[in-house]
Amino acid sequence: MSEFESMKEAMQPILDAQTEQTEEWCEKHQRPKVRVKKTGTVLCLKCGYEERREFEEQKAQASYERNEERKRLYYLEDFSMMDSELKLATFDNFKADTPEKQADLDFVKQEARSYIKGAQNNLVLVGGVGVGKSHLAYSAIKAISDYTKELATVINVVDLIAKVKEDFSLEAHYTTLLSGQDKNNEIKYLVLDDLGTEKTSEWSSNLIYSILNKRTNTIITTNLTPDEIQRRYGKRIFSRIFKGVGKEHVYQFKNKTDERVNLWA
Repeated sequence: MSEFESMKEAMQPILDAQTEQTEEWCEKHQRPKVRVKKTGTVLCLKCGYEERREFEEQKAQASYERNEERKRLYYLEDFSMMDSELKLATFDNFKADTPEKQADLDFVKQEARSYIKGAQNNLVLVGGVGVGKSHLAYSAIKAISDYTKELATVINVVDLIAKVKEDFSLEAHYTTLLSGQDKNNEIKYLVLDDLGTEKTSEWSSNLIYSILNKRTNTIITTNLTPDEIQRRYGKRIFSRIFKGVGKEHVYQFKNKTDERVNLWA
């Protein structure tokens, strides 16, 4: 017995009291229509049931999509560990007022488009302080997440280490989440910001390794060259940072000017 027939059987006494059969016929379900005694409305009970069920399913889907969008924005904005002004960063408001900055913008935009098309590799952005690495990295994953609706977040390495040191019980939580292993909250795109500015220790290196070991689609911003990364972190972490990375995915920023200093010039 179908769900509709079961419901109809259970409600038959109420239906008998409130409706009466007519001679009108529902072609879709090959059954007679009924008239609601109180209003005179003529309808097919099964059509009404299906319309109500479709409405409830659409309402449930809309609620699910709203919750998923709230979760996506939470990880992109509130969960991210980054300077507050970065939350406003986009490709559109990146100030590309020199050929070097335009080249930097064009490169990161190109890589963002590749991720949207399904690229599976890390991206290493190399440059000095204040040249726009973090702005463009966040702009990239924001654009990617907005388009794909996948979860993405930015984690400043120094801030992460400080946060875990405050409460070491959080270490497993962050490594599971940021490594993309949390099936309910899979961080598909990650920015590890300012790698190399933290005080390196065996523990901090292991933390970074745990995050990178089983994931791809990570954008790493750093002031270190690939050779310096290998000397500082060793081959094990070097191989994880450069997973799926060819020369075309290691980018030395053309801009050399610290824009934060220029604000006071």
